[in-house]
Amino acid sequence: MTIGNQVAPTSTALQARVMIYQPSQRPRERVGDWMDTSFGRCRVTGRLGQRHADIVESILYIAERRREISDGGIELLIDPAKLRRILSNHQYSHDRIKKLLIDLRAATVEIVTPELELSGESIIGGLIDHVIPSPMTRRDPLTSGVRHLWRVRLGVALVMLLERDLSLYYPPAPIARLQHGISQALARHVLTHKQNPSGGWHLDTLIRAVGGRGVHSMMLRNYRRRLREDAAGLAEIGIELDASDRVKRATAAR
Repeated sequence: MTIGNQVAPTSTALQARVMIYQPSQRPRERVGDWMDTSFGRCRVTGRLGQRHADIVESILYIAERRREISDGGIELLIDPAKLRRILSNHQYSHDRIKKLLIDLRAATVEIVTPELELSGESIIGGLIDHVIPSPMTRRDPLTSGVRHLWRVRLGVALVMLLERDLSLYYPPAPIARLQHGISQALARHVLTHKQNPSGGWHLDTLIRAVGGRGVHSMMLRNYRRRLREDAAGLAEIGIELDASDRVKRATAAR
């Protein structure tokens, strides 16, 4: 029985590669500063961190139906109980999920890749446009009544990424269970690569890839410590951090 990725991939490569989401579970408000990477550049107006990535990936993973809108949009049908269940190890309450969805609704993302820059184009828009109750219901075992499913309309930027970018398929729950945002960001970045570089990645190279140029020596030390604390969780995802600070992955995202 298929439990995920019935109608959409979990993510796309650029979402992790151009730093849409800060490598933190407590992100700061951004005001549109460009973040440059070898894969392109991105600027975010709003607050987007790894918990927001958990929500977006989980929505895509558990979506049961997909409806194409005449204006080019996409609406997904999801069961909010499944959303909470997939994130249950971190005790996401209804109010916390709602707050993260509000942040996602408010944020604006602009992405420019080298290919887009050649034509003077960019991807501009939001990730989640709206979340509304669906007329469809499910039995609620807690109340013996019914509960409504959700209709989630994806934002323009996310729709364009799903249409144009490399799709990735993996269960989001193991990443959501990691303790630290830097570990989640690193895992998401590594999962965008099919092959290990010779000898694996240097840990500091990956930290700078997900943290940006502003990562200084003290931040590096803190990030290394947090990643070692999450080493067992990363191993469950198929990402190995060895004693020489090399990172390798055992499996590739599809």
